[in-house]
Amino acid sequence: MGCSKNLQHLLDCNDEQVGEGMVSGQAQTRQSRLQSFVMEQGNLQILISRDQLPQSFLRADAAIRRGRAVEAVGILNSEALGAVREILQQDPSRTDIMFLFAMLLRQTRQFDRAKEWYEKILEQEPNALVYNELGYTYQCMGQMWQALQYQKKAVEAEPEKPEFQANLARILMELGQIQQGMDLLRKAVAKMPANAQVHSNLLFRLHHLPQLEPQVLFDEHRRWGQVHAPISHAGVSHHNAPDPDRRLRVGYISPDFRSNSVAYFFESLLDGHNRRAVEVYGYGNVEFPDQVTECLQDKFDFYRNICGVRDEAVAELIEQDKIDILVDLAGHTADNRLLVLAYKPAPIQVSYLGYPDTTGMEAVDYRLTDVLANPPESQKFYTEELVFLPDGFLCYRPADFAPSVASLPAAKNGYITFGSFNNNCKINPFITALWAEVLKADSRSRLLLKLKGGGDKQVNDRYISQFEQLGIGRERVAIYGWKSPAEHLQLYGEVDIALDSYPYNGTTTTCEALWMGVPTISLVGQCHVSRVGLSILSRVGLGFFAASTPAEYVAKATALAANPESLAKIRSSLRARAATSGLCCAKLFSREVESAYRKMWHRWCQSRVADVVGGRPEHNRQSAPGLGQKL
Repeated sequence: MGCSKNLQHLLDCNDEQVGEGMVSGQAQTRQSRLQSFVMEQGNLQILISRDQLPQSFLRADAAIRRGRAVEAVGILNSEALGAVREILQQDPSRTDIMFLFAMLLRQTRQFDRAKEWYEKILEQEPNALVYNELGYTYQCMGQMWQALQYQKKAVEAEPEKPEFQANLARILMELGQIQQGMDLLRKAVAKMPANAQVHSNLLFRLHHLPQLEPQVLFDEHRRWGQVHAPISHAGVSHHNAPDPDRRLRVGYISPDFRSNSVAYFFESLLDGHNRRAVEVYGYGNVEFPDQVTECLQDKFDFYRNICGVRDEAVAELIEQDKIDILVDLAGHTADNRLLVLAYKPAPIQVSYLGYPDTTGMEAVDYRLTDVLANPPESQKFYTEELVFLPDGFLCYRPADFAPSVASLPAAKNGYITFGSFNNNCKINPFITALWAEVLKADSRSRLLLKLKGGGDKQVNDRYISQFEQLGIGRERVAIYGWKSPAEHLQLYGEVDIALDSYPYNGTTTTCEALWMGVPTISLVGQCHVSRVGLSILSRVGLGFFAASTPAEYVAKATALAANPESLAKIRSSLRARAATSGLCCAKLFSREVESAYRKMWHRWCQSRVADVVGGRPEHNRQSAPGLGQKL
């Protein structure tokens, strides 16, 4: 969901942009109270004044935005519920109040109750807006098949609404129907050419297509930059003191300062920073703060909540903070704030971590990566200058609650269990056919999948049917759905060998598998997104498990499965190997990142001196000397 789904933001501004998450639109029924919600060019607006709303709604919303979920739940289940009942006694047609109440319930993860209130509205009137929101609620509950049905109803009710089309496309892709979803998403983007967020969603989803062409990806990203973030928007006057050796102000901007895979990697960098060398600012675009948000906030020197704040205002805030280096951690993922970077509020801007490709923006100067994930010849497919960190571009922070490594499952089962816990979007006909070949090499072997919606019979049947068509009996494939974080890690205790996805390699899943003692077989491609497995495996001395061809992928998996003694030794030593490698060494990794920042900063300071001596106006990225050289 976009940040403007917060009630306060709905009341305060009319400039929401549709992101990867679900969005709402206006029902066209003339008598509908839900006409209080309108959608203009993807911007959600609410035509209800604060005076018309119960104060308990506003107080619950404020608690949600501050990350005080328990307080918000208390308000909603007492005062707010009483206010809603009183309003409905006087006027049962107040579906607008019912809708807002359901929205607040969903935001506090009271999904069953939210669903009930959305259904109450539908008892009064069929409504595309409610179908859409109900679909998103089912998605939050992990019931993907139900989510798909309601999203289809939203599109059927208002077939010309591109917002609903984009949301249906997302659900289709989340269920592995990549091409059908992409076709629908392209239609939605064409109908909303000014909507940067939904266009970003398209760029992100392109990486899930079975065939990736680096030049095509680059052209698509560059077009996004030209349309939504032209270099003419970028500021060229920065008044940061050009002292090459002073303490730097580094700002990190992200929607993922929360319980999210990005946090597993970013927290290591944040912990490892030398605070004598850098002063660290956080700019959080976090819709629903949680305990992780609170933890990260305490680790920044300064933290700014920018959720719901206009792009120009955020850029002004960053300028006022005199940030020297601004690092975006989201790229073209959901709720990104790339349009803030378009204003170039900091003299140096960097892309890192959360997105596997270029931003396509001339205003972003550098991208942190490594030579395995990005061979030097891939520079031509990036608008940013690639900066190669010497010991890999990732630093993983294992979960404190991770259970001990279990003994080899094959020892008790008598057969090898392969597994993949990667997102449904990453599972396509190409990789399922490859996994089927692995399973055919040993008729006793099994496959364990953990998927979104894995608890839905319809979702299970769809995936199992794909394997049956490839000659793999359903008794050989086990599918699991949502599990708690601790249960998720514990499930690796049932897996002997992990099979990576392709072309979109796993990142968190691969690191988790290694930490739980499970080696991963990965297929290497041309693009960064297909080379992350190689980068991670090489960090722990298992680079030989990265295959260069599909046939080699099958051969490596088969050979490893045929040697249970070696597999058991790897399993028992893998956690210690990972713990002592650079993959998990926060201080070493942070020093390497800080060294890269310092070189960027020295270059900028040198360009300032050159500008002053030459009598030229303050440089911008295009005129800065030395760009294009490797740091």
